[in-house]
Amino acid sequence: MKTLISCSLAGMALWANAAFAGGMEGYGVPSNVSLYAGASAGMASQDGACVADSTSSNCEDSATGSKFFAGLRATPNHNGFLATPGGVIPSASLPTLGIEVGHMDLGESTANGTAGRSGIYDSKLSSELSASYLAGVGYVPVAPRTELLGKVGAAYWKQNGSKTVAEDPSMDTISTNSGLGMLLGGGAQVQVNPNLSLRGEYEHVFGTATDTPYESDAGLLSVGAVFSTF
Repeated sequence: MKTLISCSLAGMALWANAAFAGGMEGYGVPSNVSLYAGASAGMASQDGACVADSTSSNCEDSATGSKFFAGLRATPNHNGFLATPGGVIPSASLPTLGIEVGHMDLGESTANGTAGRSGIYDSKLSSELSASYLAGVGYVPVAPRTELLGKVGAAYWKQNGSKTVAEDPSMDTISTNSGLGMLLGGGAQVQVNPNLSLRGEYEHVFGTATDTPYESDAGLLSVGAVFSTF
């Protein structure tokens, strides 16, 4: 997944000059297909450390999160029109579809717990989480230069958990877990110019760290910029 994302971003860099000059048709890409890449930052939430110990306290389940992404979307042909029972409407006002890959840093959650017989020792728990995803994206225009977006797909998550016991280091534990979960998301995108848009969205990854003490859902609320070939 990370290799696919890297290749997509590299392709965007190679084609940037052609894109800003007016399109990708010279590279065999249909005029109504655009490529894009972007980055976002915001607030991530996941309570893996908080649920890993039934005696947990002082839970911190939110942290700074970020992501980078790339994709393509097929939009109606420019200057196209569609006849409907209610009259002729611009094809640009129709919903469109695309596909997107990305990598999300979902931050770290921490909590205090106990360890040992009858919980006589204090412990510190930590859960770090990230995910790479592949998703289909739908766009619905709602105003000039403004559209709502929704996405559904699959996320490959990776979670690192740890429990440290200062009074007895022999009880320390470290684990690494990975697997697949469902991704849902939604938000809005505002076009600043033909090549730049601003995007705000919320994404939710279900069932990270499944079948481990750190099992939880995760979310990312972010705002960022999207650079497109048109």
